[in-house]
Amino acid sequence: MSTKKILVVDDEQNIRDIFQTFLQEMGYKVATAIDGLDALEKVAIEKYDLYIVDIYMPRMGGLELISRLKEIQPDSVIIVTTGYSGLDVDFRSIRQSAFMYLPKPIQPDELIRAVEAGLAQSRESIPDAHYQEEEEPVSEPDKKPELLLLRGFSTEQIYSFKSTGTLKEYKSGMSIPMDKDEGCMVVIERGFVNVYYNTDLVDSLKEGDVWGEETFINPQAVFTSLRAHGDVVIRHFPRKKLIDFFTYNDKALTDRYTINLIQCIQVKWKRSIVRLALLGRNVPIDEDVFDR
Repeated sequence: MSTKKILVVDDEQNIRDIFQTFLQEMGYKVATAIDGLDALEKVAIEKYDLYIVDIYMPRMGGLELISRLKEIQPDSVIIVTTGYSGLDVDFRSIRQSAFMYLPKPIQPDELIRAVEAGLAQSRESIPDAHYQEEEEPVSEPDKKPELLLLRGFSTEQIYSFKSTGTLKEYKSGMSIPMDKDEGCMVVIERGFVNVYYNTDLVDSLKEGDVWGEETFINPQAVFTSLRAHGDVVIRHFPRKKLIDFFTYNDKALTDRYTINLIQCIQVKWKRSIVRLALLGRNVPIDEDVFDR
């Protein structure tokens, strides 16, 4: 399946940067525009699967842009955002064929649900033949997401590494232990898992994601809790078994794993910064962090 394309239209640069980074982390191709006129220039070159449009912008605002987009691309799917509340904005947006309305500040889970629903609507509006032609050559339903943590490992090494873990099933809402007995590092084999700091939802994990890998270096690093969002299958890795695994392999593999581990932590650092910003907390954002 080809990568879905999203255009974020907002006159606030920090909002554009936050949305772009967050959605790119989810695997989408994301472009940005500073207002309606800038957006139309981009649409003249390339059409998008989903548009996220602010209402109040200079030169051309969101309501006029929505009208123009519907002329150019009648089946366009548009999510409207604004920092101004009021029924007038909501009803006018809906009348002009906006798919969904999200008042700012937007919660991360709200944005995820809106984007996924919007892209599903976008797909439904395109004839099935188009998608069959696009998807068939690359259909790999059994392919698992690549683990960044094991990048550079051979197939045999990956199998051997995973065999040190233990599979366990958890029902929706169950807490997932991360302790010395069960294993402080986990891999999501199937389903979705929510990550909490105290009672705050701070991250969401999907199939192929890893959590707690930093405990390989620092066993006391875990300060979050996990809860199953739906039925899930988790692979637990006790730290002692991981140490034994690398003890019986060459140093090059340990070095490779350490590099991968650092990269995993950097990815999570970026994602955490974006999520905190989306939550509207007063957190200083280092613009360079998005390029590291």
